[in-house]
Amino acid sequence: MLSRIKTSVLLSIVCFALVLSACGNSNDSTASPSGNKGDSASQTAASKPEAEAGQTELVRIAWSDSGYPSPFAFSPTGPGGFLHNSFLFDTLTWKDASGIIPWLAKSWSISEDGLSYTFKLESGVKWHDGQSFTAEDVVFSFNYYKTHPFNWTGDIEQIESVTKMGEDSVVFKLKNKYAPFLSDLVGIVPIIPKHVWEHVDKPVEYRASDALVGTGPYTLKEYDEKSGQYLFEANPDYFKGKVKVKEIQYLNAANKALALQNDEIDGGLTMSYPEVEDLQKQGFESIKSEPTGSALRITFNLEHPQLGDKRLRQAITYALDRSEMASKLTGGEPMVGNAGIIPPDSPWYNPSVKQYEYNPDKANQMLDELGYAKNAAGIRETLKLNVMVSSTSQEALIMQEMLKKVGVQLNIQQVDPAAFTAAMGENKYDMAITGHIGLSGDPDYLRLWFLGEASNAYAARGKTWNNSDFQKLAIEQMQELDPDKRKELVGKMQDILADELPTLVLYHRPFYYMYNPKVYNGWSNTYGGIADGIPLWDNKVFLIDAKK
Repeated sequence: MLSRIKTSVLLSIVCFALVLSACGNSNDSTASPSGNKGDSASQTAASKPEAEAGQTELVRIAWSDSGYPSPFAFSPTGPGGFLHNSFLFDTLTWKDASGIIPWLAKSWSISEDGLSYTFKLESGVKWHDGQSFTAEDVVFSFNYYKTHPFNWTGDIEQIESVTKMGEDSVVFKLKNKYAPFLSDLVGIVPIIPKHVWEHVDKPVEYRASDALVGTGPYTLKEYDEKSGQYLFEANPDYFKGKVKVKEIQYLNAANKALALQNDEIDGGLTMSYPEVEDLQKQGFESIKSEPTGSALRITFNLEHPQLGDKRLRQAITYALDRSEMASKLTGGEPMVGNAGIIPPDSPWYNPSVKQYEYNPDKANQMLDELGYAKNAAGIRETLKLNVMVSSTSQEALIMQEMLKKVGVQLNIQQVDPAAFTAAMGENKYDMAITGHIGLSGDPDYLRLWFLGEASNAYAARGKTWNNSDFQKLAIEQMQELDPDKRKELVGKMQDILADELPTLVLYHRPFYYMYNPKVYNGWSNTYGGIADGIPLWDNKVFLIDAKK
């Protein structure tokens, strides 16, 4: 599928370097959008910019390198690349604290059959190079992405055609009804300038100064590939309103809490509630992602000769005290993993879905019935399993001890990220502990994961899980535009997932954004997550003083 990126890796767990060659006007990784070479972002930021009245000069956020932020070259291994790209480029719709809102499109209408969407575009919008944004750019963008996929999600193949209607409107015709169209397609895929990209046949390699020309609220002032630091500068002519922060810097911080206390950063992410409590006592603020949009889970290799039997997967689930694990590793109000995957605080959660409370007696009974007898030492010699991790994993250690209590020998295999990715792609593993974000957004991610169509292709072993009932429901919910009927379908999908357990969520983990309110206090939670459910805080909408 040309419109999907099939080589993405596990979000939040695996990272790798994209080897990209430079071309065009600049061959230096620290080149600015103007093509000039410069110092690193941190060095530039030290010479504090002159902000306009009521504008914050600089906000420093802790984040690691996410690659060159063009729509085709940033790293798809985590949300940072997408979010950085969204500072430069805009989409037709976006999200604020309440949900989907107009962005480059100021309004839209839907045909009675649900197959056509007509968007009326904002007027007077300029690209960063001063040229006017037009309906032609929208048509060009979606046609271009069919051949050169955008480096995040966005199911382009749902689109039959995009046509210009007058000077300020475009019409999308879909192949079939697509419920998450406004959030997970036109709310994700950025509009790019036709006058730049129509001449580019290798966009992944393109590094000319105009590769980052968008309509967004920021331009990229500096990117230091060696340190993985970025410096974004406000667009003074942004069509949505005044940009409230003059410059935003992303930089590395090994210990975010300490860096915040030492005034080295102004904000950063943590999943540790005790850390949040300590910082709040010192006057820092925090925002919790709601609904909970991240999960830590076990991916089972369904082609494994023993784990292919769902009864063994169920027995393992009964043997794991996931409540204790969540309490130890997250603190606060731990949320045990839903066997149906969707977090319990999501509006799409099925409250009647089957769960697996800790029951070692039930686990022992099931393992005995499966023929995995214990020897005199209480060990099931015919059941030796491996769990693969890409870094030190407390979850794996706790899991090892819990399974030992029911006689299961678990070996922890720690491998480097590249080996992890290769093993997952080739199904050369027993179980793997992985993380994933995006569970707070539209539930269509269940279809993408388990029908093998996710851009994060290793999110679940969808290609080897052939459940016809689930597949039918997955297509039906995607095409159901009635929210109540769709919720019923999604509930049935959760029931199947909970029974079959192709993957087991150990716990749902909230993200917390810790920040210094004296520097900038305009942050808020994006309900349902940014774009397709990213549970982070740096949503550009909270950096703009919108025009009334």
